[in-house]
Amino acid sequence: MRPGERQSTHFPRRSSWTHGCPIEAELFGHTRGAFTGAVHGRIGRIEAADGGTLFLDEIGEIPLSLQSKLLRFVECGELQRVGDNDTAKVDVRIIAATHQPLAQHTQAGSFRADLYYRLAVFLIHTPALADHIEDLPLLVDHFLERMGRDRPVKSIDGSAMAKLKAHSWPGNVREVEHVLERATILADEEPVLTADDIDFGLPTIHGAE
Repeated sequence: MRPGERQSTHFPRRSSWTHGCPIEAELFGHTRGAFTGAVHGRIGRIEAADGGTLFLDEIGEIPLSLQSKLLRFVECGELQRVGDNDTAKVDVRIIAATHQPLAQHTQAGSFRADLYYRLAVFLIHTPALADHIEDLPLLVDHFLERMGRDRPVKSIDGSAMAKLKAHSWPGNVREVEHVLERATILADEEPVLTADDIDFGLPTIHGAE
């Protein structure tokens, strides 16, 4: 790593935000015996990223009970391990992502406004795939090439591409990857994916990424 560069750490996805104290301990660290199963003390993800960058995925689903503690860290650069009375200074750059409308959640009271404004120093809005469908062929080529690391690389014919372009893609890029993976399985030994191989799977779930 060159001078001035920061290492990066990625924090687990949304399911992890719902487990109470263990997720607080995962983020901030804990002392031995701080909770059931805490046989040894350990530092958290924030402290492990000291001097680097921490990526918090699906920040919109962090519990309110944890938001105040995260706010204190963002404001002061200080954290307190679960079960510890002392605080530690940590220098970490935070990058957070969410698919939820946090500004609306602050008005509804489900996300702290002060934390939102502390995190929203520089906002990058990623448009839905449906808004730039012209990029779909590039994504298809990328995923098929990547899937070719474990199996022969497949190509895609015009009928399959037309079917992909006509889809609304409520699941965005992740859905593209899953649909193509399913198609390569359905195509079996055939080298070219056709429209018959394109299966969008389960019914659309409202609010999916």
